[in-house]
Amino acid sequence: MGKLVCTVELDKEKGVTVKVENADDQITQTVVMDGTSITITVKGSSETSTYVQKQDSVTITCKDFTVDATGTLTLQSQKASSWTSQDTLSLESTKDMSFTSKAKLTQSATQDAKLSSNANVAVEATSNLDMKGMQTSLTASAGDNKVEGVNLKMAGKAQAELSAPMTKVAAQGKLGLESAGLAELKGSMTTVGGSLVKLG
Repeated sequence: MGKLVCTVELDKEKGVTVKVENADDQITQTVVMDGTSITITVKGSSETSTYVQKQDSVTITCKDFTVDATGTLTLQSQKASSWTSQDTLSLESTKDMSFTSKAKLTQSATQDAKLSSNANVAVEATSNLDMKGMQTSLTASAGDNKVEGVNLKMAGKAQAELSAPMTKVAAQGKLGLESAGLAELKGSMTTVGGSLVKLG
């Protein structure tokens, strides 16, 4: 790197301007303090980054922005906060990660949304839990698939099917099978038994 050209300008109306010019690398560094804001600008041959600090705001504009903390990093705001990426956004933790809201929590995607884990996944609500989709599927690839509740209701607006190589329906009390239309009970071998059996 060759010699730098350094200038300091003092002006009662424009404030103080400090400029460092690096002609060999085509980089100019400028600090302007005009009485209302502090503006730091680093301008190169292809990119420019700026830092603007006012009494109520700080704005950083640059191509790449990195925060590297060897200890704790805390981000906090007393008003609404937003984080937007116009490309891929990744959140990663080498240990536990939690998302907590004291009010409503919403997750949405305009394309596919996927929740996966190499360990257990628990979805829990202290009140209502609603899961909806144009078409839904719940699959257990290696073990039991359990649906439990104080009252269990399963309904299909068009058709309902229950199939398996072996199917069992058991009730500790009364078992009712009823159809408003035609009812069929078929099998290669059909057995109807009980201490009291009434047909018709």
